[in-house]
Amino acid sequence: MYKEEVFDVTEEVCTTINKSSMLHKRMMSKILERFELTYAQYQVLKTIKKHQSLSAKEVLVYLDTDKATLSGVLTRLEKKGLIKREKDAKDRRLMHISLTAASEALCQQVMDIETTCAEDLTKNVKPRELKNFFSVFERIIENQNEKIQSLTKS
Repeated sequence: MYKEEVFDVTEEVCTTINKSSMLHKRMMSKILERFELTYAQYQVLKTIKKHQSLSAKEVLVYLDTDKATLSGVLTRLEKKGLIKREKDAKDRRLMHISLTAASEALCQQVMDIETTCAEDLTKNVKPRELKNFFSVFERIIENQNEKIQSLTKS
């Protein structure tokens, strides 16, 4: 009986997290409309902002996306003047991507709104509860990655 309960709870947790993620994306997409950004574009900008300058491959790893999707997002962000690409001085094949002054200001505006939303979403949740939830879910994600790796090897 224990295995069935664990399966039911795990499936419910993953479904609930997925639903929350989809709602978050929908909420952020509404906010981002006024800045003429897509959710994917904002995720790329936010990732680059966090790490200062990244290669496209590093952005791929951080966002766990595919090359085709990222390539299109980067092209559109560059056309909007929100990122700049610079060739590495030592390895001309490597391209460093960084934010422009315009996107720095834009990211800060959106992040301020996002912070207010996060406060609204976590009202009545104690910081300890949130930390525990995050810790447990990180372990679940690690286990999922390990399982994917083992399935890939088979």
